[in-house]
Amino acid sequence: MRFHWLLPSVKGIPVLMYHRIWPDQRDGLTLTPEQLREQWLYLKKEGWRCLSLPEFLDIAAGKQSMPPKSFLLTFDDGYHNNLTYVYPMLQDLNWCATIFIIADTLDGTAAPVTNDIDRKLTVAELKSMDTKFVQLGLHGYHHENFKETSLDGIETALQQSVTAFEQAGLPYYKVLAYPYGARPKDTKILQQLKQQMRKTGIAAAFRIGNQPASMPARDVYELKRIDIRGEDSLEDFIIKLRKGKLKPF
Repeated sequence: MRFHWLLPSVKGIPVLMYHRIWPDQRDGLTLTPEQLREQWLYLKKEGWRCLSLPEFLDIAAGKQSMPPKSFLLTFDDGYHNNLTYVYPMLQDLNWCATIFIIADTLDGTAAPVTNDIDRKLTVAELKSMDTKFVQLGLHGYHHENFKETSLDGIETALQQSVTAFEQAGLPYYKVLAYPYGARPKDTKILQQLKQQMRKTGIAAAFRIGNQPASMPARDVYELKRIDIRGEDSLEDFIIKLRKGKLKPF
C-alpha cells in the first residue's frame, strides 16, 4: 500500500527537472518519448498550466499571484534530443520549457561527445528554436560541481558562461541551475556566492530539493526542483507532482 495519498499536497509550484529523452531507454537521466508524452498529456487533461520562466520569476518575486495548478518545465545540460523529441511536444501543446545550457558547448571548448544520446545542441540549433517555446539559462561553464569549487572558481565559471552566451548571440536569462544541484557546503561561502550572483545580475538559481517551490520565494537562489526519472511510473509522477518525492516520510 502507498501512503502518499494520505499526506497533504505540498503547496507551491512544481518545477519539473528533466534531462535526456531517448527511445527505449529509462534510467535516472533518461525518459522515453512515450513516457514524456504520457506525463504531459496527464497535466493537460487535469487542467495544469505551464508557466514561462519570466512568469515563474515574477511569481517567485511576489510581483504576480500564483495561478492554481501551475508548473514550470526545465531540462538540464542542453541535449540534442531535447530538440528532436521535446521541442515538437512543446509546439503541439503550446507550452514552453527552460533548457539550462553548459556554456562550454557554445564556444567550442567542451570535450567531444562520441555517443548520440549525449550529443549537445549547437548554437545554430539553439537559435532555431522559437523563444515562445524554449527559454535558455545557465548551467555552469564546464558543468562544475560548486560543492567542490572555490568561490573564485565559481565566479569565474559564471562569468565565462555569460561571456559564452553573449558571444554566441543567444537570447538567454541570467538564471542558474546549479550543476548537480550542488552548492558550497560552507554557509558563509554560500552567502558570499549569493551576494555575488545578485551583484552580477543573476536573477535566481535552482537547486533540487524535491519539493514544489514555495511562492513567493523566501530565497530566489534556493528554488527547489523535482527530479523526474525514467524509472518513474505515471503514478510516481503524479505523487511527485503533488508532494515532490516518493518517500512518504
